[in-house]
Amino acid sequence: MPHDPEELRDSTLRTVAAYFASGIDPDKSTVFVQSAVREHAALCWLLTTQSPLSWLHQMTQYKEKSKKEGGGPVGLGLLSYPVLMAADILLYQADKVPVGEDQFEHLCVARDICQRVNKIYKKTAPNKRHVFRMPEPLIGKQGARVMSLSDG
Repeated sequence: MPHDPEELRDSTLRTVAAYFASGIDPDKSTVFVQSAVREHAALCWLLTTQSPLSWLHQMTQYKEKSKKEGGGPVGLGLLSYPVLMAADILLYQADKVPVGEDQFEHLCVARDICQRVNKIYKKTAPNKRHVFRMPEPLIGKQGARVMSLSDG
């Protein structure tokens, strides 16, 4: 998706300002720009090697966009987004993940990836523990819909 680097930087700063204005305490919460943390991309790459393409082709957002495009080309970013989300969750060993109903399917894929990696690599992990903690959904009663990628 094309973007203007200056507009993206300004939008990022406005978002951070909104977080702090809404009451997030920087002394109690860590706020950072995901794209500035190389480990997100590195883990995403590793997880793509453990993510069957068939899982990603089943994702509702991908199927809807592909249908909308008349079966034409759909960017790889949309197809691989659930793996990036899995990396975001698994990197921090999150046990509860606040997720809207529209993102629940993505969390299910993250859980599938987690289970697969844990099963394959448990025997090589320190003390033969799981590599990743299995994330559970935390769905609030209000605001259950999370902004989509196309919402801005």
